[in-house]
Amino acid sequence: MDRKVSTANLKIGMYVSKLDRPWMQTPFLIQGFFIEEESQIGKLVEYCEYVYIDIEMGEKAEMYLDTAPTSVPGFQVKQRLAVNRQLENILNTGKKAVTYIDQKSTIQELPDARAAIDKASSCITRIMEKDIVNGKLDVAKVREAVDPILDSVIRNSDAFMWLSKMQDHDSYSYDHSVQNCALGITFGRHIGLNRKDLTTLATGLLLMDVGKVKLPKALLTKTTPPSKDEVAIMRKHVAFSVDILRKAKDINEHIVNIALTHHERYDGSGYPNGLVGTQTPAFGRMAAIIDCYDSMISSAPYKQAIPEHKALQNIYNLSDKLFQKDLVEQFIQCMGVYPTGSLVELTSGSVAAVLSQNTEQKIKPRLLMLLDEKKQPLKKQRVFDLATHKKTPLFIAKSLENNAYGVDIRKIRLKA
Repeated sequence: MDRKVSTANLKIGMYVSKLDRPWMQTPFLIQGFFIEEESQIGKLVEYCEYVYIDIEMGEKAEMYLDTAPTSVPGFQVKQRLAVNRQLENILNTGKKAVTYIDQKSTIQELPDARAAIDKASSCITRIMEKDIVNGKLDVAKVREAVDPILDSVIRNSDAFMWLSKMQDHDSYSYDHSVQNCALGITFGRHIGLNRKDLTTLATGLLLMDVGKVKLPKALLTKTTPPSKDEVAIMRKHVAFSVDILRKAKDINEHIVNIALTHHERYDGSGYPNGLVGTQTPAFGRMAAIIDCYDSMISSAPYKQAIPEHKALQNIYNLSDKLFQKDLVEQFIQCMGVYPTGSLVELTSGSVAAVLSQNTEQKIKPRLLMLLDEKKQPLKKQRVFDLATHKKTPLFIAKSLENNAYGVDIRKIRLKA
């Protein structure tokens, strides 16, 4: 139930469901969010006269009184319950969300994440170059490649996101399919999928484009955008993928459906069947967002990558058109307003790379400090946690594009 509240009376712990103006006219990327800190209230006061509060998702009605305390016991529990409800509503699985807790830091997990990338990249290369040609796609062997990624992302979901920025996307060592797989596990972990469902989603994402092996190589590597006729040829990869997967031994039909539906769109404008809304299975709807996002942030022979924050903005602008809005909002919350591996500038003028997300305070990630206030390189790497910093208040002033102030995120190497 929504209640109209003056921005002067907002308090930490409230859930803002609507504004008095379009969301896109404000700096708030996500429509519907918990107020986590005073700086958010300041922004709401700056842009809005009043907002609408969902009193079922946020704190009790007593919070609207001026005498109410600003501390919010059980705030994190309320967030988890809200995600539980969203999972049930979005995916309609009838399953409760699983809560995952990081078991390692990003830096600690990097070696295992690298090894998992290498194994998965070797696997997908073997599949594309040998197994499919010989008609011997072995799903069990694919699982052997998926499991290390799954284990790594469950332990820490930021290590893979960091490594994805460090890799040369034109090289053998990293692949669009592997990135889709890791993004899918990260997204599924965020919304609380159990391990079995995570495995299905990850395997489907790794294999959903295997049909491209049957397309002309010249079409896949051309340096100009495809023509209308070439687009029609490219779209045949869906049917090729489904045919290849259905011939595989012991294939899970959910995996086949991911390949079949990841180019469907929420408004019915997708292909191959023009499915509308929830006619597309939940994993297909998730795969559509993941595939589109990774395509935006990755270079291709005929296009340049765009920064993560711009890609998220583009995805958000397409919500309830090409993609399910509830899923888009969960995906943005998963990636973070400032995604792992992106460059940011602080209010002090310092420049940093986002090292990992703070689950409860998405606007206060952990940072790897790179340049000082005068934009000079720091002599030693230093991890800085915005959420636990108690001295002079520091905030992220803005996102930066790669190579801003001469910083190439791909050349940064973390030191344990």
